[in-house]
Amino acid sequence: MELKPHDLIKLSSLRNGFLTEEHELPQWAQNSLQASPYVVVRRAPFRGEYIPVGVRGKKRSERFGFYISKRDISEVISPIQLQESFPSKERQHLKAFQTLKRVRDILQTEERWGLGGSVGFELATGIETVKETSDVDVILYKEDAVNIKKARELLAYLDDLQSRVDISVETKFGSFSLMEYCSKESFLLKTIEGPKLIQKPFFS
Repeated sequence: MELKPHDLIKLSSLRNGFLTEEHELPQWAQNSLQASPYVVVRRAPFRGEYIPVGVRGKKRSERFGFYISKRDISEVISPIQLQESFPSKERQHLKAFQTLKRVRDILQTEERWGLGGSVGFELATGIETVKETSDVDVILYKEDAVNIKKARELLAYLDDLQSRVDISVETKFGSFSLMEYCSKESFLLKTIEGPKLIQKPFFS
């Protein structure tokens, strides 16, 4: 099983010890895992059988990174699996989910894409994390060159929707913001070794 950044993991147990840079998880993180035993794979080096993950809290500032054992995995949900997932009827009115309808139409020509962030988390877990102000986080998976002209056309289509759509491009080299890639001569590439400032052209 190959785990990648943005994959959601459902934990089979909260009793085993987690590896952290501190002595233990913050109390808010413990409470979050008790309510919803899901973590997301982080972009960091693996430590043997231990996987770098993060847990989210109720506040935007509540994010904590640590490591779990592969033995603690109950289920893995990739962003791509959420393409055709839908919220409950009671949540469909939220701007982010209304925006998602249009996003699906616009991304029909993209072979591999998925959903992350609060939208992806709620669709995967059923836990209500999306707010009226939430963005729609889209992950595009690219093996080949990113065509600037087509990328700018895609961003233009997505620019006038109810909620902001934030697109990250996942490549074999790392991840970058499609908006930044299209608008700047240099852009930030997120790798497992840390962020790197990259000059264009890239993938050429």
